Amino acid sequence: MPHTYRPWMKRYWLAWLLLVLITLIALFADQILQQQRAAEAHFHQQFNRLAAYQTQNETLLPLLTGDEKLADLQTKFPQIVLLEHTVNRPLTAPRFEEVSGGRYWLYNPYRQIRMLVDLHFALQTPDVALALAFHIHAQPAIQAAAYSETARWQWQRPFINHYQPFLLKGSANPDWRALHLLPFVLALLVWLAIGALGGWLLRHWRQHVAMRLRAEYFQRSRREALGEFTAGIIHEINQPLTAINTWLHSSQLLLKLGKYENLPQALNAMSLQTERLAGLLQRFRDIVSERPVTMSAVNPEAVWRRVTLLLQQELEEGNVALHQQFQHHQVQVMSDPQWLEQVFHNVLQNAIHMQQGRADAGVKIVSEHAPHGIKITISDNGPGFSAEGLAQACMPFYSSRANSMGLGMTLVESLMLRMNGQLRLANRAEGGAEITLIFQLAE
Repeated sequence: MPHTYRPWMKRYWLAWLLLVLITLIALFADQILQQQRAAEAHFHQQFNRLAAYQTQNETLLPLLTGDEKLADLQTKFPQIVLLEHTVNRPLTAPRFEEVSGGRYWLYNPYRQIRMLVDLHFALQTPDVALALAFHIHAQPAIQAAAYSETARWQWQRPFINHYQPFLLKGSANPDWRALHLLPFVLALLVWLAIGALGGWLLRHWRQHVAMRLRAEYFQRSRREALGEFTAGIIHEINQPLTAINTWLHSSQLLLKLGKYENLPQALNAMSLQTERLAGLLQRFRDIVSERPVTMSAVNPEAVWRRVTLLLQQELEEGNVALHQQFQHHQVQVMSDPQWLEQVFHNVLQNAIHMQQGRADAGVKIVSEHAPHGIKITISDNGPGFSAEGLAQACMPFYSSRANSMGLGMTLVESLMLRMNGQLRLANRAEGGAEITLIFQLAE
């Protein structure tokens, strides 16, 4: 049981640790984000405050005569440092003039007065360090000591004012000392409780699942084995039954036409198919009873000729030409006669079906020596395998034909492996499929 749930426990605690880290990071990011939002809000408050001073300057200057007492003005307008008269200043002269130290003059040429403005006091902010430039692209003329161009958070905002085209900049850094530890502690305690409870539930759940899986495993194995076995029976028995049914119809037609001389051939073909059907059923009984199958020396040419007799009618109906080149007629391979017949039968029948309607339909079988065995190559003039077919032809229930169960090549591969042989699928360079069967020679 430990080997069963140990990977699950590792994944659980890994997921738990990941969620804890995400929670702590989210709490940390939330507090930092709150600091950033507060600092940004403070920056905009200061901007609005300085904008109010600028509006006061623009509104107050046309109303002054130059004879007002400066002390009285400063009680309401602390940004005004000096007020004095000008002499013969042109009306087209600049209305704004920067002075060293961050101060600037605002002129009223119509009344020949000017006032000196200083906004240093407005930039002394504890939360956000501010800097005020008198032109959009100029260096700051008034700057708080804590202002930095490399601070973590940066803001800037221009003043929409014709005579005071200033740019306000702000900077701030996170205050790590202001972080609250209580949310982190509470979150960690909650996750510890969740982790302990989840681990306990997971252990009990895995114990229950393991018991249920053991019970289902044997039942599923039996169902899968029965399903595969049944599909194989249906696929293999369907072929001789179809052939017998075809020969029966042919015999009935011969009787109606009075061609009694052809009846022995039809009866002999039905007898061969019946023998093959009996052999298949006997082999399936052997498998069910777990009777061992003993490999023996088998002549592949003889088995091939028997298969061509079984499929003679299909070859004639498809007008398929057979070309046989067995270089060693008496060679024998280690095999089971029934299994070898099934292999040849499925391969030849597939080749016939894939060439239906082709004028040059043909199947060629060639045998030649291979290291420690014999290689039999069966090729046809059909369309050949598709890229998908080469990869999945031996997969159960895969077929490129609509009415096929897709078990023929699966059975061929399985039987070749049982006979210690090899199966290779390829396409011919000149077109058509090529199936290579490699068997061990009988000693």
